[in-house]
Formats: sequence, structure tokens, C-alpha cells
Amino acid sequence: MILEGATRSPWSSIARGVAAVGAVGALYGLGMSCYMTWSSKVGKRRTRDRLLDLAAQMRPWRGDETVLDVGCGRGLMLIGAAQRLTTGTAVGIDLWRETDQSGNTPIATKRNAQIEGVDDRVTIEHGDARALKFGDACMDVVTSHWVIHNIELEADRTKALEEMVRVLRPDGVLVLADIAQVGAYEAFLHSRGFRQLRFISGGFESRVMGALSGGTFRPQAIVARR
Repeated sequence: MILEGATRSPWSSIARGVAAVGAVGALYGLGMSCYMTWSSKVGKRRTRDRLLDLAAQMRPWRGDETVLDVGCGRGLMLIGAAQRLTTGTAVGIDLWRETDQSGNTPIATKRNAQIEGVDDRVTIEHGDARALKFGDACMDVVTSHWVIHNIELEADRTKALEEMVRVLRPDGVLVLADIAQVGAYEAFLHSRGFRQLRFISGGFESRVMGALSGGTFRPQAIVARR
């Protein structure tokens, strides 16, 4: 009980403030956890299939394509592309660093391909996006999902984009999704002669992740063809 005229301790106000901050932090953590669970199980696959469908609008899938997935991780885009192939091959490359993605190993990716029944159409290799070991104009489709923003230096990000364009056939399709810098990627592709560009804002996933990250991350994508 506080008597009339008594002074309230400043420590009680500080304690309430700390408690409020803790509650907000806990709520944010819960929200982000729920979102990431939904995204990994439903949202990312839905977005992947939409992007590959948009690629088909620019260049219909024949089934015999050679596809390169740059920074394939556990195989989201790699497996999605392989599911559209019959005699073609989907090649996934990565640096295989678990600091970028937990459980990021070639064995885990191969296991996921086996689970989805496409391991006979999938090849997994070690590779750096900034120095692709493939020849010029050898890929029908090049994909990359949430990878390029992990490259720290702008010059190196540009090099990775240059490499993707280099290995893409003249009539090939590039599918590039990320959580930052996508506007810069679009400008780069324009400068390299890509005239068919479809910018995808990300919809619900982009709005949710943007809100939870304070606007720092917004999943967006580009599907492009010269």
C-alpha cells in the first residue's frame, strides 16, 4: 500500500519497463518462430512452385533441361526443378557452410532428393557462386533462392550475378529470389540485356517477414529472360 503523498520508487518504473521490453521481445520471438515454421513447411514450397511456373511462362519446360541451382542448401529449388525434368539434370552447388543454414550438408540434400523421388535427376557439387566452374552458355535455367545477400561485398555480389548470366544459355531463364537487394539485381539484369523481367513482390510472405524484421528483410524475386 502506498500512502498519499509518498514518492514511488524509480526502481519500480524501471522494473516495469524491463518487463514490458521482455514481453515484447518474447512476443516477437514467438511470432518469428511461428512464421519460420510455416515458411519452411508451406510458404517456401508454395513460392518456389510459383516461381518455376512463371519461368515456364517465359520458356515452357521440356523436361530435358540442364538446371543450375546456385547455393542450393537443402534442395528447395533444386528439387522443385528436378520434379519438372524427365531426362534432364538439376545441378546444385553450395559452399556447404552450416553457418549459413543449419544442417547444410550434401548428404542432407541428397537425402531430401531421395525422399522426393528425384535423386536420379540431381547432381550435388561444391561450388562458389562468384566463380562457377561451368562453361559459358551451358545452362537452360539458373535458379538461386535467398543466397546472394549472404555475400558481404557488393563487388562479390555483382560477380556472382555475372557468373549466373555467363553460364545461362541465350534463350535461358534466370530465377532469382532473395530477402534483400532484389531491386539492385533487377537493375543489373536490365544492364545486361534482359528484356523479359517479371518482378515478384513476395505477397503475404514478404509482408509478414517485413513486419517481423522491422522492414529489414522482404522476400522478393525476379524471373528473367533475354
